[in-house]
Amino acid sequence: MTHKMNDIFNFRRFGKYFLSDLTRLYSDNWLKVLCFGLIPVFATVLSLMFSLIGNYDYSYADIWARETFWSISTVIFSVWLPAACFGYVTDKRAGGNFMLVPASTLEKTASMIINTAVIIPAAFIAIYMTSDFLCTIASGEEMHESLAAYISEGILFGIEMTEITGQMLLSIHAGMLFFLLGAVFFRKGKISKSMLVFFGLSVILLFALAFVLKDMAVMSDEEFEMISETDFRTVSTLLAIFQIIVFYILIYFRIRKIQY
Repeated sequence: MTHKMNDIFNFRRFGKYFLSDLTRLYSDNWLKVLCFGLIPVFATVLSLMFSLIGNYDYSYADIWARETFWSISTVIFSVWLPAACFGYVTDKRAGGNFMLVPASTLEKTASMIINTAVIIPAAFIAIYMTSDFLCTIASGEEMHESLAAYISEGILFGIEMTEITGQMLLSIHAGMLFFLLGAVFFRKGKISKSMLVFFGLSVILLFALAFVLKDMAVMSDEEFEMISETDFRTVSTLLAIFQIIVFYILIYFRIRKIQY
């Protein structure tokens, strides 16, 4: 029994593989991640150049503009990262070498998910927030005007996010897992094909949601009031957790069954 368990998951072997995998990812992608994280610096320099050319007083971008930049950057980063980190596993030569690494499928899957959907995104967020903070200070603004200060207070686009932060993080994690699955499933056009599947599933979900809303429309006011906001949040959280578990399983079996 112990031998079989070691074949499936061995903590010592996993630790060595995880560190080697993280080292490889850092070596291959650190400059790209850094560029994403330094977007506030690039935007500040660009806006400063325009102010000099236009001969008007420079002022740091307002919080709405920076939140928009942050949201767009996060979406692009989440879509790009999985294919950049693990898109090679479907290649015949590089993927063959990946399969020959002395680690179990579960260990490879766990390392892939932790690095791609947790550690590297956390590094991107840290660099981005630090860049925005330094640009805020350098522009003569107060510390509390930084993007990190607003998000730490649970405010995004002027909306109190404190109560739904967990749901938002689960949704982002699920989104990254979806594109990670696309990266290891499709052999070519990983991002574009994943986007097409995403849009297709979104249309199906919208139709399903339309039927649900149609049923809710015929409910009496008393029945509708019985459904609290907490119920909606609970359902959405459970759905996000369900999606994450499904993606974990699908990624695992794709790695296990991948052929060249």
